Amino acid sequence: MPLYTPSFLVKFYRKRVKENPEKYKEIEEALEKSRYGITTARLLAIAQFYGMLAFIPGTLLGYLVTLLLLNLNVSLQFPYTLTINVPLPNIQLPSLNVTLSPVIIQLAISSIFGFIAYAFTKYLIASYPFYLANVRAGKIDAALPHAINMMLGMARGGIPLESIFKFLAENRQTFDELSVEFAKIVELVEMFGYELTQAIHYVAETTPSERLKSFLDNFVNIYEGAGNVLEFLKARSEHFMVERERYYGILFESLQIFAEVYLALFIVAPLFFLTVLTVFQLVGAGALETYRIILYTMIPFGSLMVIWLIRATIPREPKGVQERGRGVEMLEARINSNRRNGFEVNKFRFWLNKIKRFILAPVTEPLYSLTFRAISFHLLLPSVILFAFGYGKIELDILLFITLVTAIIPATLFVEYRKRTIEKMESELPEFLRQLATLNEAGLTVVETIKQVAEHEFGVLGREIKKIKREVEWGELVTSALQKVELRVKSPIFSRVISLVTKAVESTPTIKDALITASLYSEMELDARDRIKAQMNIYTIIIYLSFAVFLYTTYVLVNNMISVFSTISTSVPGVIATSIDIELLKRTFMETALLVGFFSGFTAGVMSEGKLIAGLKHVALFLVMTYAFFRFVLP
Repeated sequence: MPLYTPSFLVKFYRKRVKENPEKYKEIEEALEKSRYGITTARLLAIAQFYGMLAFIPGTLLGYLVTLLLLNLNVSLQFPYTLTINVPLPNIQLPSLNVTLSPVIIQLAISSIFGFIAYAFTKYLIASYPFYLANVRAGKIDAALPHAINMMLGMARGGIPLESIFKFLAENRQTFDELSVEFAKIVELVEMFGYELTQAIHYVAETTPSERLKSFLDNFVNIYEGAGNVLEFLKARSEHFMVERERYYGILFESLQIFAEVYLALFIVAPLFFLTVLTVFQLVGAGALETYRIILYTMIPFGSLMVIWLIRATIPREPKGVQERGRGVEMLEARINSNRRNGFEVNKFRFWLNKIKRFILAPVTEPLYSLTFRAISFHLLLPSVILFAFGYGKIELDILLFITLVTAIIPATLFVEYRKRTIEKMESELPEFLRQLATLNEAGLTVVETIKQVAEHEFGVLGREIKKIKREVEWGELVTSALQKVELRVKSPIFSRVISLVTKAVESTPTIKDALITASLYSEMELDARDRIKAQMNIYTIIIYLSFAVFLYTTYVLVNNMISVFSTISTSVPGVIATSIDIELLKRTFMETALLVGFFSGFTAGVMSEGKLIAGLKHVALFLVMTYAFFRFVLP
């Protein structure tokens, strides 16, 4: 949504930029790198205008602060006399007495707050292009190796260079911000009449990614010098493979640090403080309630911060890669000659069919094609019904536990089934592509190769291959049938491989080289994913062991120490003799363990698979272990 900006401010800053362009050169470069689509003058006008608007709430905040000081009588007596003593060695200075009225102090504090709000808002808006450029640079770097592999496969398939660039520009759901850079190249060539090399040079100079700049500069040199583009792309692909190995080494070291920090601060530290506070309770100090307040605040907040840092460190796929396109929306319409457009939509039947498709989705669609969001209603419904029927009939803590487990376990089963099914399909994909390449090299067309391959057994992937064959026999285009597979199997690997294959099918009847490249690419991605998962599973095991130590220490502390000292009244000088509250301590230990287990489960999921939803199975296991431990193991 465009922000409102007074035109006179835009004209004012446009004049200033023209008079002194060197002063605003840095902002112009940041705007170009961010591809934000706004002029320097307009950005400065927005920063100035909304900074001025922020002055008003800032001033009001300062005024409220002065009122608060007056109401609290914070050592201020009006009329106020300000005494300043400046002691310096061997120098005697008289005291300086200045009398300030309350109105002047209120105006001064309010003005200071207003100016801070103005300056801070203006700085945030003016620095936004720099922040956006840095974010884009990271996304471009993450997508560049995949794009080079895609370019290599298309070039081997005989696709022209301009078509390759246009394909990368059109598939933002696959290549994220990198598509914006290639779209700029296409725009400069097709709309502004640039030569291809000129457009590439321009993007290389204005991109925020140094890796993309280096790649484009070298690419132009090879292209202008009539060099072998295929060999260059192959060499760059191998270069990025070596870089990725180095990056994985740094990634594993970072994850190790995060795991150690999490274990120390959010598993060991709560247990340590509980042990110390147990001693405090023995001598009658009432610190346990304060600890509970701090605990229930710091563990969730700190755990979420660690999870966010881990997710920011682990390389992720573009957001839209698993939501490529939308299906055709079925409209309930009938012809109406009285209307100008000739038809009208039955809104009631439209919404009724939409609700019907939503409810019947688990029955009509394969489970692996459904997202967790699409099926969340079906997964939560049994737990809601159970809670409604059990409320007032079962103890509340037992009912809450059963309800939570009833909600988590079906969700865990669905997530794990979907993940394992898609992983099996991905593992079978390279062999499928190799068989297609072999048959295509033997002289069969793409349609004939798919019909032949459909006769072989491919496990889970065989279902989708048979669907492709059936749709092609019914007269549908091969590219359309392949794109439907991409929609059903929401996998980044499938998305990139099928994009490559469909583009090759549209360009040339001989797609052997493209299929072999796609097969090698999918194998490379699967191997990298398996190595990352194997390395990260170590940290998951460490979290499980740490949580087991937490429960064991709790058992020793509660079962031995507290049970011994519970009957002893301690008399400390100045402290009233008390007896320890066993039930309060047990409840505090259990609440702490549940909280630690809940967030440790999600942390383990993020560390092992890079996804928050992957932690559901760990959360379910930790909660069951904790509840069973405190319900049946402890006395």
